[in-house]
Amino acid sequence: MLGSTLAVPAGWAQRVDADAAAISKLAQTGEASCEPALPYFCANIHVTCSGPTSIKTFPFKLRAKVSQGWIESSADTSGIREAYENGSAQWSGEGLYVILRPQEGHGYIKMLANGAYSFRHYSQGTASMSRGHCR
Repeated sequence: MLGSTLAVPAGWAQRVDADAAAISKLAQTGEASCEPALPYFCANIHVTCSGPTSIKTFPFKLRAKVSQGWIESSADTSGIREAYENGSAQWSGEGLYVILRPQEGHGYIKMLANGAYSFRHYSQGTASMSRGHCR
């Protein structure tokens, strides 16, 4: 349609720029500060927490280089941080996400361009999840 305009909600462009800043910051500085949304990992968290586990979540710094990654946290009481000491980082070619995987074992931390993260952890063969936001 000629002459028509696209209606964009107020603040949308600024939000998109701010959201993209999370992965850009990680790519440029090598770190992002992350805060969990819930106090405990959950048995499943795809929509809502379907049963909290006994594993406490913790704030952490996500650190990543081209192919390496790790997390830093003094608040980790479960020893999860240690599994990620020599982790691998996989970046999407479009800058949409980065996935950090522990060197040995299963699990991942996936941070999207907007800073949202999902954290999948396996303990004694049982999967649990956490989510939150990085800046």
